[in-house]
Amino acid sequence: MPAFPPADDRYAALGQVVETAAIMEISLRMAFCALLGGPYAAVVASRQETHWLIENCEAIARQHAEVPQAGRDAILHALRACRQANHDRNRLVHDAWGTSPGGIPVVIRSARRSYEIAGPSWDAGQITAVAAAITGAQALLLAAIEDGLGPGSLTPAG
Repeated sequence: MPAFPPADDRYAALGQVVETAAIMEISLRMAFCALLGGPYAAVVASRQETHWLIENCEAIARQHAEVPQAGRDAILHALRACRQANHDRNRLVHDAWGTSPGGIPVVIRSARRSYEIAGPSWDAGQITAVAAAITGAQALLLAAIEDGLGPGSLTPAG
């Protein structure tokens, strides 16, 4: 039977980041659909990645004539928060696996050479803070969309 690595509370925190990032991506799809409108917005938004959704929501929000300037500014502020949270998530995901629980860099070896993963060490508290930032950005976005486009703007038509 294979030996499992020792318990590491960073893994649970990383799971929290993955879950909150997925929820933010769903919220960005909802925001895109609300901003663009029309029956095919969901078709366009499906399978798009987070950065695409943020960039296109920003482009639409900047030009959305039906949303007052203060509402557009709030939506753009929320999208910047989503962009930063997504950046932090990406940095974390690419750095976190490169160190052991004690902060020792991981070394990858092949038959010809070895490579030490460089990057900062993330502890569970820092990882949890990234998850909290993602959750905050996602909530800010949904509130800004509802404020700018009106109550029920994120409810599917039916």
